[in-house]
Amino acid sequence: MLHVIVSPAKKMVADRDAFEPQGVPPFAGKTAALLDRLHGMSRSELKALWKTSDKLTDAAIQYQSMAPAVMDERALAWLQEHLWILSGFYGCVRPFDAVAPYRLEMGARLAMPADEKNGRPATGDLYAYWGADLAHAVCAGEEACVVNLASVEYAKAVLPHLPAGARAVTCIFGEELRKGKPVQRATASKIARGSMVRWMAEHGVEDPEHLGRFDIGYRHAPEFDRVDTRGNRTLVFLKS
Repeated sequence: MLHVIVSPAKKMVADRDAFEPQGVPPFAGKTAALLDRLHGMSRSELKALWKTSDKLTDAAIQYQSMAPAVMDERALAWLQEHLWILSGFYGCVRPFDAVAPYRLEMGARLAMPADEKNGRPATGDLYAYWGADLAHAVCAGEEACVVNLASVEYAKAVLPHLPAGARAVTCIFGEELRKGKPVQRATASKIARGSMVRWMAEHGVEDPEHLGRFDIGYRHAPEFDRVDTRGNRTLVFLKS
């Protein structure tokens, strides 16, 4: 089965009216442990962890281009079945899982103490804390194909842990060529990833071989595609 992974939004907006929650995140226990850890930290420690200003400490381009508010029911159902949003706090969630606004990026250097009751060892960061959990949740024991539309920060919480039989297809979006190589720009890539998710949902994409048909602002440039030793592919799209 095809599963898509994306990064979370930097700023979350609580909207209880647009969509009804359809589930809950899969790792409630581990999220609760993270919440307890954060509650035990001082304001200065949280500010350093989050790398925020005083205003943000006290107190989404990709998702705008995804535009779920204008999708029909069939496309929204595709999202709920195929899309996973990665999260430093929740691990991974479906688009319509019930979550609360939070701020905790996957790259945060948050050490977690050992939890003997639940058999969890001490960890030095969130990558170690989540381990292979996210990859196993996404793939669900299937010979899955994971379409990687996440940033490097979030993708490395999943891709290195893919189970045997699973494979990944990473899509990158280049604005131009420099010395024969695609040049990516962060904001443009976020917009393109959101557009691709929307395109996949609206077309009901089930076969990764169809990803090369994506043509919203970019075109597939197969001459720059790569395949690694495990059979994982990188598809390159260049600005039209």
